[in-house]
Amino acid sequence: MSDEQDRRQRPAQGRREEDSISRNLKRVYDNVANEPLPDALQALLDKLRQDGQRE
Repeated sequence: MSDEQDRRQRPAQGRREEDSISRNLKRVYDNVANEPLPDALQALLDKLRQDGQRE
């Protein structure tokens, strides 16, 4: 493969790698965002909401 052909293929390959990274990051983020809150954190949020309504 000539240097010119190699240079032309690199940007497309870089974009594919970035797309793959972006897809994987989105998948991981979506998985984390869809996880339920831990019980202790949910209890704290509930308490803060109740305390806020009393004022």
